[in-house]
Amino acid sequence: MPAPTAPATTPPGGTVTALRPHPPEPRAALEGLLGAPFTEGNEVGVLRNGEQTFPALLAAIEEATRTVDLMWFAWDRGAIGTRLAGALTDRARAGVRVRVLLDGYGAKHVDPALVARLRAAGGQVVFYRPVPSWRPTVWNLRTHRRVLVCDEEVAFTGGTGIADPWTGDGVHGQAWRDTSYRVRGPAVSGLRSGFALPWLQVQARDGEAVLGTEDRFPTLPADGDSAVQVLRTASTPGWNDAALAIAALLQTARSRVRIATPYARLPRWLCDLVCDTARRGVAVQLLVSGPHVARPVVHRQADRDMAPLLDAGVEIWRYLPSLLHAKIVTVDGAVAMGGTTNLDVRSLALNEQMDLVVADPAVVAILDGHFDEDFARSARVTAAGWEQRPRTHRALETVVDVTGRPLRGWGSLGLVARRPDR
Repeated sequence: MPAPTAPATTPPGGTVTALRPHPPEPRAALEGLLGAPFTEGNEVGVLRNGEQTFPALLAAIEEATRTVDLMWFAWDRGAIGTRLAGALTDRARAGVRVRVLLDGYGAKHVDPALVARLRAAGGQVVFYRPVPSWRPTVWNLRTHRRVLVCDEEVAFTGGTGIADPWTGDGVHGQAWRDTSYRVRGPAVSGLRSGFALPWLQVQARDGEAVLGTEDRFPTLPADGDSAVQVLRTASTPGWNDAALAIAALLQTARSRVRIATPYARLPRWLCDLVCDTARRGVAVQLLVSGPHVARPVVHRQADRDMAPLLDAGVEIWRYLPSLLHAKIVTVDGAVAMGGTTNLDVRSLALNEQMDLVVADPAVVAILDGHFDEDFARSARVTAAGWEQRPRTHRALETVVDVTGRPLRGWGSLGLVARRPDR
């Protein structure tokens, strides 16, 4: 049945004007556009900051009796990396199959001694697309996923890196603000798949079988009330599933959209869509990092999109206490998307990502509550204040934007695709 449309009206001038159709339900739109169904009966736990995330990760690893599969983008030297590697090593020594897949760029600073000990204990550790390698065409196509699956029954994802700045409460300068998710129920299979294909890509040349004797594929019981769609975004040039999901969420929003992202380095089509969403009466709130940033050049590139967003009525807030690293979208208090996708071309067109779309007002209420607390710790960017920024800042925005385009595509195109003539 076609989407219902409002009747046409005749204004005083006599011209017939068709009103906007009522937006479709987001779940139906996401399933139809992405071809990935939601699964029912999941339990989704929201883990705020490292003080909640790492105890949950460590507990799941320590309780595993058969399998531990871990795929992670960022792993640096430090106390938490040592502790996590120790837990994995203990499980491997106990006879648990432990497989670890690390991105060749994101985990380039992992302590090689930890890797050696884990391998010596029987664990497998491999690197995804090492840099440099003999295939320069894939150097810029990374896996940005974070996935942990234990005993095929509990899984985790989110933006957290395995590094000490992620271990705190998110409200102090060296304690980064992030969000992760623990999942039980049928959606665990989707997260497991997010590990399996990259693992095969790395190991296929060695003739490793897809299935091992440890793999059981148990029936996953309904453990909760959340409907979950798992997005396993591929690493290939061109707009990906994460981009399509965000576009669908914006266009189906009816009253409010909240977005948290470290920075908003938006491709032109997405900037236009966010502005259009605000102009049609949806309250759009955007939370980005403030004075604490990890890559100043990237954040300066994102500043170029501030003016059109502000002009369209988008609320922009800068998080003050620490670096904001969470990637969250909530829509109308009913649906949320969270995981590893930033609002930039690299996330939406180049890197592998792992995201959950959760249709459960109870989970969304938790995330919206976190937004409320984060906004209270943030400073709002006003159009007048932004217009008064120094000329040196404007010049630097232009310079870093131009110099950064070869890695992300010129004007959000280039590596993505040429824009067709109109």
